[in-house]
Amino acid sequence: MRQTLIQSFSGISVRVWLLSLINFINRVGAMVICFLTLYLTEHLHFGLKEAGYALSFYGAGAIAGSYLGGYLTDKWGYQRVQVSSLIISGILLIVLMYVRNYYMMCGTLFIYNIIAETFRPANAIAVKMNSNDENRTRSFSLMRTSFNLAITFALTLGGLLIMQGWHFIFIADALTCFAAAAILFFFIPEVAKPVKETVNLQTLEGHHRFSPYKDKVFLLFFAFTFINALVFMQIIWTIPPFFKTVYHWDEDKIGLVSALNGFVVMLVEIPLIFRIERLKPALQWVRWGIFLYGLSYLCLLIPMTWIPAVLYMVFISFGEILVMPFSTSWVTKRSMEHTQGKYMGMYSIAYSIANTIAPILGTQIIAHFGFNSLWVFLWVLCIIVWIGFYYLEQNERQQHMHFQTQKNG
Repeated sequence: MRQTLIQSFSGISVRVWLLSLINFINRVGAMVICFLTLYLTEHLHFGLKEAGYALSFYGAGAIAGSYLGGYLTDKWGYQRVQVSSLIISGILLIVLMYVRNYYMMCGTLFIYNIIAETFRPANAIAVKMNSNDENRTRSFSLMRTSFNLAITFALTLGGLLIMQGWHFIFIADALTCFAAAAILFFFIPEVAKPVKETVNLQTLEGHHRFSPYKDKVFLLFFAFTFINALVFMQIIWTIPPFFKTVYHWDEDKIGLVSALNGFVVMLVEIPLIFRIERLKPALQWVRWGIFLYGLSYLCLLIPMTWIPAVLYMVFISFGEILVMPFSTSWVTKRSMEHTQGKYMGMYSIAYSIANTIAPILGTQIIAHFGFNSLWVFLWVLCIIVWIGFYYLEQNERQQHMHFQTQKNG
């Protein structure tokens, strides 16, 4: 067991480890975002409705930032975009600490998240450029593991700092941005060429002549990713109210069960990816992940409490482990050097839009039809997405067969 765990990390480059360290430092400082709703309502005394509108501006900033990050990465390079994003984000956090006017708060949150989200596409391209076919999916898994671990620290450390004063979390968040930027600038210079890899499907189809907005296969992938993100995001927006309203659980029980998601992902993801990443095409693993998403919501139809809740968390966690790293790996492999930022930006936008719509969709279905109707609706969405990814997988397989026929002929 120990030997397998060590092997699962083998082959990942030092640069990717450093990038994961930067991601960890940056996300440990995400205390402001973790406690943003409380800050707006408890400290600034905005109403819950006003806080919701402010958060919608924050969400809109994520969509714009994902697009801008992809565009700038292709134009300036991933290194400059990452460093600039971290430094400007740190400065804006200090500014945010002094904002008291509601409308200025909405505007500042919008601008802040535009800048902060430009980091994501650039960071994904940095991982791609410093990995190869054999370890790319595990490299993305390592980044996700660092993110999950960092959020756990952020919640703990943020709570302690808030006890000393709300301004401390803004200062700490800004300092982590500056620290991450310094490590990135001095220790991880940008590479000019990606690690040598096998020819990819995008090359076979000649999509290097087009943008992702004209890539029909990728646009279908974008649409299906958006839908599966809508399904997954319910874990944030409607599952806690379900536990509270239907199971009548207190917050400590809700937190305990919810923590199972992060625990499973951190413990299982990288060793599992190491075992399976070369066994099947990426989209096939994504389909298995979608299947587990659907199964997780069907579990909530069981008229019990602890058993369906635990099964839900386990199934959706394993689904997340399969869907997210393999999807990211597929996108980076499909793109070419001068369009890779735009591809990753579009991929990030799918999740940003889904995260904006998911709470509205989930709560409206619950209000009109009840929780069970929502679970069945999400299961139906999973079936649609599963079929969609199956179509993309077959299209990819036919392209490879066509290429091999031309090559051998």
